[in-house]
Amino acid sequence: MSHTAQHSSRSPLPRGLPDALLHDMRSLQEEALRSRDEMVSARQQALAAQARIRELEQQLETMRELVRADQLTGSLNRRGMEEAFARESARAARRGAPLCLALLDLDDFKRLNDNYGHAAGDAALAHLVRVARGTLRPMDVICRFGGEEFAILLPDTPLEHGLRAIDRLRQELARCALAHGADMLTLRFSGGVAQCGAGEALVAALERADAALYRAKRAGKDQVAIAA
Repeated sequence: MSHTAQHSSRSPLPRGLPDALLHDMRSLQEEALRSRDEMVSARQQALAAQARIRELEQQLETMRELVRADQLTGSLNRRGMEEAFARESARAARRGAPLCLALLDLDDFKRLNDNYGHAAGDAALAHLVRVARGTLRPMDVICRFGGEEFAILLPDTPLEHGLRAIDRLRQELARCALAHGADMLTLRFSGGVAQCGAGEALVAALERADAALYRAKRAGKDQVAIAA
């Protein structure tokens, strides 16, 4: 460092002081400058560490979302549904609000796969989710529960309104044909709707909705039944 640079970074010392005292004072000034530089460096490192932590937290949240999502349709998977049910049932209990759970199963899905191939089957599943998102409310939760079966949570929804919402979805899906090559495929589903009781476990609500779903299947398909 040049003589000019040294004087620009520290205060001039009084003249006439003993050499030893001058040396000590210069040492103190230099130590203070080093401490300041170290503090600036430490602060920069802390800010960089905080930015890295935020980045890792965002990556972790993205991974959590992927774990909860069905990769084919973009809806929740079974694990995501379990978390959503726990959250919504607790919220319903706090507010004394109704909560409905619906199960849907695409009718004649095996025949669709056999006639048009598995790519058409996959497209049909994704199409159902797109139509559901466009028909249901943003607050409603859609989950691919397995194969061609879907579960839908309807918060703040009594049983009669839940039945109407799922039947409206059934009609909209039949109206919105799926283009597959030169063919237009009409998709239909059977459904069962249950209103969740206070403190009712997910497995119990699913069993009731499933019983209603298969009652709709036995009655001729392409319809929605209410759970007991």
